Amino acid sequence: MNHRQQTLTRRPRLGTGFAESERTWVTRRLAPLTTRLRSFPDAAVELDLSVKDRDGTDPRLTLVCQISGQARLVTTAAAHTLGTAVIEVRDDMIRQVAEARAAKIWRRPRYTRH
Repeated sequence: MNHRQQTLTRRPRLGTGFAESERTWVTRRLAPLTTRLRSFPDAAVELDLSVKDRDGTDPRLTLVCQISGQARLVTTAAAHTLGTAVIEVRDDMIRQVAEARAAKIWRRPRYTRH
């Protein structure tokens, strides 16, 4: 499976505050995160993104990453623009994923041949 196909299969669930028409826009901005999650099976990865106070001065985004059998990671960001907030939650989630792997909170799947 190439990078583009993997990105499309790991689309986040868009929660409160997002329209379905924004899916492509959000998926493109979260693409660097999906590359960090390539070692996990597609079906095991769940990304949920929601926004509160979207039309306010500082929209607040929440990104949840759940991988079956692993610890759940949550990150939030508030910024003046929605695009900036998406990038902030993405970058923070990338950092959390790296820290979880380094601390061995998350286990990488082992692929063995029989």
